[in-house]
This record gives sequence, C-alpha cells and structure tokens, in this order.
Amino acid sequence: MIGRPATSRPARRGFALIAVLWVVTIAGLILLGAKRAARVNLAVAHGELGRVQAHWLARAGIEQALAILEDDGTAVDSMPDTWYDDPLSFEDVELVGGSFSVTAPPAEGADPRVPRCGLIDHASRVDLNAADEKQLSQLAELTESQVDAILDWRDGDDQARPGGAEGGFYQHLKFPYQIRNGPFRTLHELLLVRGIDEPTFYAEDANLNGILDANEDDQGKSPPEDDGDGQLKLGLAGLVTVYAYELNKDAQGNDRLNLNSADKATLMKQLDFTDALADAVVKRRGQKKFQKLMDLLEVKAAGQQTGPRGGEKDAGKVNEITLKWLAEHLDEITVSDEKRLPGRINVNTAGREVLLTLPEMTKDTAEAIMARRAAAAGPFRGVGELFTSNTVSESQFRALAERVTVRSNVFEIRSSARTDWGIRQSIVAIVDRGAQPMAILYWYQSE
Repeated sequence: MIGRPATSRPARRGFALIAVLWVVTIAGLILLGAKRAARVNLAVAHGELGRVQAHWLARAGIEQALAILEDDGTAVDSMPDTWYDDPLSFEDVELVGGSFSVTAPPAEGADPRVPRCGLIDHASRVDLNAADEKQLSQLAELTESQVDAILDWRDGDDQARPGGAEGGFYQHLKFPYQIRNGPFRTLHELLLVRGIDEPTFYAEDANLNGILDANEDDQGKSPPEDDGDGQLKLGLAGLVTVYAYELNKDAQGNDRLNLNSADKATLMKQLDFTDALADAVVKRRGQKKFQKLMDLLEVKAAGQQTGPRGGEKDAGKVNEITLKWLAEHLDEITVSDEKRLPGRINVNTAGREVLLTLPEMTKDTAEAIMARRAAAAGPFRGVGELFTSNTVSESQFRALAERVTVRSNVFEIRSSARTDWGIRQSIVAIVDRGAQPMAILYWYQSE
C-alpha cells in the first residue's frame, strides 16, 4: 500500500486558511459597503426630512401672516399696522427644528439693504390692467412705443396703436404665440410684450426681492447693470400689480349707496338731502347717468321752497353738493354697482414713484402726502381727508379722489425658512383678504 505524501494534510489546512481569510476579507468589504450605503441612505433621509421641515417652517410663516391679516380690525391699512412691519411676528421666529422670517422691501427712506419684517401691499402699486396711457408713461421710464404695446396687449381689439403691436406681430415671430387681448394675469406676462425687455422689467432688482443686494450696487461688475449709487432702481415688476382692488364698501363694511339707482326717499333719508336736491339728483341721472362722483358737483337744486313743504322742514339739511361735502361723504357713496373697484392706489402705503403717476400729482404734493401720513396725525382715515387736511388742492382732489383708497385687500407674503441643519426653503404667496374665505391668488415655492 502506497502511503500519502506527508505534506498533504498541512497543504489542505493552508488552503482552508487562505479561503477563510478571503471570506473574512470579502465579508468585511461587504460590511463596509453596507455601512457606507447606510450612511448615504441616512444622509438622504436626513436631507429629505430637512426639506420637509423647511417646507413646513416656511408654511408656518405664511400661516402667521394670514392670521395677522385675519385679525387686522383697523378701518384703514397703513404703515403702523402689524402686517406692515413687526419683527416680533415675522423676524427669525423660532419653532421646533428651525425658524422662519417674513420679509418685504424696506420702507421709503430706510436703508435699502435691510428688509422690512412684514408684507407687501399690492394697493401700493400701479394696476397694470387699469392704468391709463399717461399713468403708464410715468413708470420705469417707459417709451411711447412700450406704452402702446402694453395697451395693445390688454385691449380687446386688433387695431394696433402707432408704436404698439397686435396679433399679427406676435404670430410672425420666430417662435410665435398668441396675444392676450385681455387683462394681464401675471406680472411676468409683461416679458411677452413687444419692447418690454429684461432691463425694463427688472432694472437693478435682478432677483425681484426689492432689497439692494451687493451685486446690484457694484457699478455693473456683476449682473445686473447698475449705477452703484447706493439705491435700488426698480423696474416694472417692482412698481405694478395685476391683483389689487378696493371693495365697494364703506369703512364699516356696508355697501355704498349708489347714486345712480337710489330713490328719492333714500337720498333724503340716508344723505339728509332736501326734497329739492334729491329731486335734482334724480332728474340729472335720468338725463345722463353719473360716470364719476365728481359729476355730482354739476347738480343744482331748484330754489328753496317755502310754506308747508319748505322753511323749517329743510333746516339743517343738505341743499347743495359741494366739494367739501363730497370729501366728507366720499366713502359712503358710489356711482357703480361693481363689487370691486380696480386700479385704486393706497395713499397710506404707496411710495413716491407710484404716487407721482396719479393725475395732477406733483413732487411737492407727493412729499406732503408722505409727510402727513408719517406725522403725529397718523395715516389718512379716509380719501376725503386728503382735501379736508389741505394736503392736496381742490383741482388735485377732483382729479385723483376716485383713483385712490385707504384700504387694501391683496397682500404678498414672502416667507423663508431655515432648519437647524441649514436647509432652506422659501414660499411666495399673494392672498386676497377681500374674499370670503381668504383666497390664494398666486403660489410659488423654491425647490
């Protein structure tokens, strides 16, 4: 019998040892890979969780703003209101997992680099869908052809103005599209209008935050082009709106009295008109309806009656419509059945550049309005106070009284959030407080 080599058993043991070492090595590598995958998955999970947290922190800022708007019981909307500037409610508000801030462009005259803690009032801007040619021409240095193109875009006809453009122009572009021929729906729609380029739309405010950022004040060393004067030049996007309106109600929320439809008895009861003046109003509107409240100044009552229907009966009653009377009762009356009146600018919140677009407005009067609302007397309590406080002249009041308001309904909320892990998210919402319940008109959130 032939015996086995003496080295056979140790050789098998060596091979087994090598195999075990390979198994251990491979198992170690697999374990390391699993641990690495676990860390990656954990990081991804943390990232996803962080993004969810950031989203809801930003949502908390939106909800905070909505609650403050809901609770705002003031009869006018102005800068002293909580929604306008309140660091306690809107600046770095700490919640579980992070914080939120709600910011807006700084007030006129404040440091342009420091945001305000509050909301943006869209009634402080010019309504792009209601502004007339003269008003548009005073915005962002628009040329005559740019104004014509804007008016052509929003009108309902196909007749092009001298410098404008109708459907044929847009259909023959390299990449054609339809003209709106109706009201603008968003601000960015302006960039579709002939002649409205990015410098006109943005000016120096490249990110449309209304705040002077470093790249917007470096004399064009980095985009956008700027003059480095330490002030932020706004383009159209920072001066106009497509959302604002005034409810056709008085300060108490009651429907205004329509002078085109109220009967004689109602005129006498609610406005304390004399019999003769109520007669004159009814007669005048029968010939031609009132187009604006200032038309009432044309109404002249017949001579005062005497005898049983005159004399003491008319004592203390209104027998003549004067500009002073109109100023004192402007908030109670209307000549429109419309529930919403577009295009009215809030004189308590509008900046100088927007105020200057109003008819017959001068730089001195705009300064006087801004000084009056910042003085001890506080904001204007009614449009008529512009005249009764001698802030505007008689002719100016006649021209602008029905173009302004002291109450606002549409606000922009810009909420930004940061988690404890440094993950950020922002949400921009435009809300309509005049709707019941409050409505969201626009919503954008960062990725």
